[in-house]
Parts: sequence; structure tokens; C-alpha cells
Amino acid sequence: MRFFEVNPAEGPRFTGYINGVHRWGLPGGLCPVCHASPGGLGEAYPSVDLSGWAHRQELVEARQVPLEEYERLRDQVRSQVPFDAPLFPGAEFGPLTGKASGKWGAMHLPEPWTLVMQRDALECMRGAGIALRASKMDLRFLGRTEVELLEIEVHPRGRVHDSCFPGGRERPCERCGRQGGSFPDAPILDSRTLPKDQNLFRLTDYTTIIIATERFVDAVNRFEFEGVVFKEIPVL
Repeated sequence: MRFFEVNPAEGPRFTGYINGVHRWGLPGGLCPVCHASPGGLGEAYPSVDLSGWAHRQELVEARQVPLEEYERLRDQVRSQVPFDAPLFPGAEFGPLTGKASGKWGAMHLPEPWTLVMQRDALECMRGAGIALRASKMDLRFLGRTEVELLEIEVHPRGRVHDSCFPGGRERPCERCGRQGGSFPDAPILDSRTLPKDQNLFRLTDYTTIIIATERFVDAVNRFEFEGVVFKEIPVL
């Protein structure tokens, strides 16, 4: 199986942008040992509806809290998430709400970690056997261009191989588990961590990076969908 990093296509035909946030989100959690927050930028679950949850107001305001307070909220909200998920600090829930503008491809990355698709493209992918979890967004379009966009829910799964770090990978913090370091220039995926049942996922250790399988890429190319480009990443 081959794997590919999903990146935004460039050019004047792909200028779509969303200024918005998901309805709820875990706060950042400041670690007392490494003095950083083991954040998960990009980790979002728009299908998780917290509107009936008693503690939802605690997840409305974006803020930084002590790690213990983040852990309390994480453990509480876990009961509302019907699947296995890391729920890192900053993980978001519910529909993406905001303003949209620009020109949109069939699939599009308004941010490198957020994948949206037009309805027709989504139905074609599903018809080709590519299972995708998609959620409606609450968007107000600026200008004349208005399209039906859905956010694709991309779960964290695989990891980068330790051999990508010539000087050795930074040891995880003993308290919060944060493992620093920039995304490697020549990434290699760790085959032991890759999912066998998903054609699209984001890396657990770099949650802004979205990975697609060869099967996903073949379907996109077959339908000639534009808006994203793929870069193959080796596996070890």
C-alpha cells in the first residue's frame, strides 16, 4: 500500500477560504513539567454534537488552562465521542461556523489541516467505495460564489517513523507526553502504526498532516477532481 500527503492546489482557481471555528473545543493545557501544551491543531470532530451535553458551555471559549483542568474536561467529553480519539488540547467538536469566500475545487483545503468537499464530489467518492464521514457547515458566503461544502472528518491514526530524525527523536514529556520537533523534511511513515481500515487519516504526532491511501488518490484522479495535490511518502 502506498501513502500520500494531501496538500492544497495553488493558483487563482483555488482561493477558497473559511474564517470560522467549530462550535466547541477543548482548551489548551499548560504542562507543569515541559511548560508547553501538547496541542492537536487540526484534530476536529464535526460529527460530535454536544448541544445536549450539560458541560458544553465549558468548551465554548478558546483558552489556556492548567493541564489538570484540560484533563478533567477531556475525560468528561470522552463519554460524548462515540469512537476512539486522542482528544488532544484544542480538539474541536460540532459544525464549522463562519464566513467563506473565494473559488473552490471539488475538494479543498482552506487550511492545510481542514479538508472540505463539494457534495457531488463526495457522492462520487462514496460511490467508488471510499467511506468518508462528512458534516454540513454553517457558512455565510461573501460575494457571488456559493457552493455546498461539507467538512470531511479525518481522524488521527498513523505516526512518522523515528528514523526521520537523524539526531534522534525528542523524548516525550514524562507528564503530558508531548514530543516536540518540526515535521521532517523527508518524512517516512511507521508501517506499524498505519490504519488498515481507513483511506484518509491525519498523523497522530503531526495532526495538521493529512494522509491518503493509494486507493483514495486513484479515485480522485479517476474523477479528475481538482483542488488538492498529493505527494507520496515512503513507509518503513
